[in-house]
Amino acid sequence: MSALYSLADRVLLRPLGPDRGHQLALLGLRLGLFPAPRVADAFQWRGITFPNRVGVAAGFDKNAVAVAGLARIGAGFAEIGTILTQPWAGNPLRPRLARLEAEQGVWNRLGFPSDGLARVAARLARAKHGEMVVACNIAPHPLTVRGASEPGFAARARAELSELVTALDRHAQLFVINLSSPNTSGLRGVLYGDGFAQELVAPTRARLAALAREHGREPTPLLVKLPPETPERAAWSPDTLAALVKPLARPDVCDGFVAVNTSIGLALAKSPHARPDAPGGVSGAPLRDHALAGMRALRELAHPEQLRIGVGGVMSGADALALSAAGAQLVEIYSGMIYRGPGLVGECATALRDARPPG
Repeated sequence: MSALYSLADRVLLRPLGPDRGHQLALLGLRLGLFPAPRVADAFQWRGITFPNRVGVAAGFDKNAVAVAGLARIGAGFAEIGTILTQPWAGNPLRPRLARLEAEQGVWNRLGFPSDGLARVAARLARAKHGEMVVACNIAPHPLTVRGASEPGFAARARAELSELVTALDRHAQLFVINLSSPNTSGLRGVLYGDGFAQELVAPTRARLAALAREHGREPTPLLVKLPPETPERAAWSPDTLAALVKPLARPDVCDGFVAVNTSIGLALAKSPHARPDAPGGVSGAPLRDHALAGMRALRELAHPEQLRIGVGGVMSGADALALSAAGAQLVEIYSGMIYRGPGLVGECATALRDARPPG
């Protein structure tokens, strides 16, 4: 942890509480208070050059307010969002975010707070992020998801996803569909249910292909973010993950995966704020074993052409190495930066670079 971040964390961020402290941390990034040299470790995939293999996970910069700041701390890529078609205040229940200090975990019940597509797209259009790759994390609006069991839901959700990629395609090198957040009622039910690959994912990818044809270039890849657990809240094995991944494990349906999202099971077990009807999700160190299990299973199930991005429990360079060994080609961090500061990006990128044989 850098001395500046340690002081800011002790004097400002912790006393303000996690929610307001996070907003202050974003302000610090916008002001360039935590610059760091980017570790050069280029990774090529589908014509995209990632300057290094470490990125910032979705949820850290939901509204594209600190994109340039994330580039300044040396991130190879950043996942912005989750972005919704219309503004949304998120979960009204308080608290919405808390540290689990003893275990270096983070609990959240944010519920997709978003400034909405128009404002986020305008910020991305202005953002100066250099070589850092920008990924946009997208989802149907929570008001739409409330009608997931009603006729016409799939058509409405498809239309929203199409609107999102159409507006954001000029600003993003990757898209990630997020149907695995635990904080939007009914969302994981869509992912665990039948037909989502053909009803939501494949049509969104087809829309990206159509946009690419219009502009004479390759389509922007589309990934799917996976939950960390089965519907019964057990960590994945290849057998249990197979039913979820099999419809997606085709390059003509999706281009890869981000694994994993936050855990409901861990939230109910570890957070005093979790409620059965609004459990939230836990990330950080407690999620590490779920992330490793999910990535090992995904390595067996995904198509070789599909990209695998690992996230969950990366609190050190050693954790990044473990996730890479489990099968992740790229690694994302979020909760680790809350405890360790922005310098964790460079630590992890250096560990991944130095672990590979020369040449």
